[in-house]
Amino acid sequence: MKRAVSLLLFAASVLAAQIQVETPDGFRPVSASFVLGTTTPGDPLDVRFRGPAGANLAVAGVGFSVRAIQPSGDFTVRFLPDAEGSYSANLSVDSSSVIVRGTALAAATVVHQGAPLFQGGVIDFGSAEVGSPAATIVLLQNRSTRPLTIPSIASDFPFAEPLVLPLVLEPGGEFALRLTVTPAAAGLRSGVLSIAGRTFVLRVTGTLPRLSEARILTDAATVTSGQQVRLRVEFAEPARSNAAGTLELEFSGDDPAVRLSTGRVASFTVVAGSNLARFGEHEEIMLQTGTVAGRIRLLVKTPGSEVRRELQTEFQPVAIDDAKVTREGATIVVALSGFDNSRGVSSMNFQFADKAGNPLGSVFSVTPENEWRSYYQSSGLGGMFRLRAVFPVAGDASLVGSVTVAIANAVGRTEVGKLNLP
Repeated sequence: MKRAVSLLLFAASVLAAQIQVETPDGFRPVSASFVLGTTTPGDPLDVRFRGPAGANLAVAGVGFSVRAIQPSGDFTVRFLPDAEGSYSANLSVDSSSVIVRGTALAAATVVHQGAPLFQGGVIDFGSAEVGSPAATIVLLQNRSTRPLTIPSIASDFPFAEPLVLPLVLEPGGEFALRLTVTPAAAGLRSGVLSIAGRTFVLRVTGTLPRLSEARILTDAATVTSGQQVRLRVEFAEPARSNAAGTLELEFSGDDPAVRLSTGRVASFTVVAGSNLARFGEHEEIMLQTGTVAGRIRLLVKTPGSEVRRELQTEFQPVAIDDAKVTREGATIVVALSGFDNSRGVSSMNFQFADKAGNPLGSVFSVTPENEWRSYYQSSGLGGMFRLRAVFPVAGDASLVGSVTVAIANAVGRTEVGKLNLP
């Protein structure tokens, strides 16, 4: 009889050897019985096992389940007790089996914002401005029928009040654990709260301080095309701490030259105690109004706030930056450059004269509206243009001494003036 018992025990050992458990040193075979560990009611305890690939898995016992089954044969046994006590179950892998055991010890229920938390749960403080404190309360409740002793509580975020440990909770009693944190920088900050060895995640999101209402100031009451305007951003009150924001530009027309000195977005900072935005090392930034009429919208964006100001550049007469006339053999060439912010020149007049100033013939007038429109549809240069007008001369071109040029759009006429030939 003794020999038969030995054979049975040997057979159980062989069957169990097909089941392995993960350890710090890798997977190891389990014996006929394996202790998963100790947890608290409501806190899951997961242990990873390995069996033959494709094996039939089952666990029979209250508080145990099989999870995360992998094609490789790896799987997890979860022990999740609902009350304190000792638990056991039969884990079977095909024809192999092992008794798994677990213990649940009574522990304080951790409650945050009305909901109980299990180990690994998140205690979120929400968001708080950099330099301003955020606080929350975590309740420790004894929902058991006998006193509970909490030997240790530690936190990466400060306690609002000193703690006296160990903490004893009578049945039905609770303790309010007050935590506080002051973000030192924008972004997510996390930490750990440990209660008698059970850990919970602490989390707070730092936000840049809100600034008071902004004003966008210009060095000119009105703006026109072809200008450079100095801009400042001023806040109603000094910043409580270092802050940041952006100045953004939107334009209703088609002109890439309408921009800030850094493009169409400029980042700025505000030093604590100051009410002026700083763009790099300067408290001003340049706005180029471009060469096309339209609505310029400026937006100051800071955390939780947006302020805008609109500037309108109206249509204006053609602006001439450079004008020249040259003689090229038997032709006279007039070269003009400048911009037309209406992009709609309606007429051009040329009056030639001899060297004594006497008119040579009548005024030569052209209406280039269609050509003008076609040019701007493909130029990509806003309202800028370069014009080269060529006039063949019947006779002696050396007798031509000057030309007077005028150019007009729907807004008005621009007198270029008298251009002398050498």
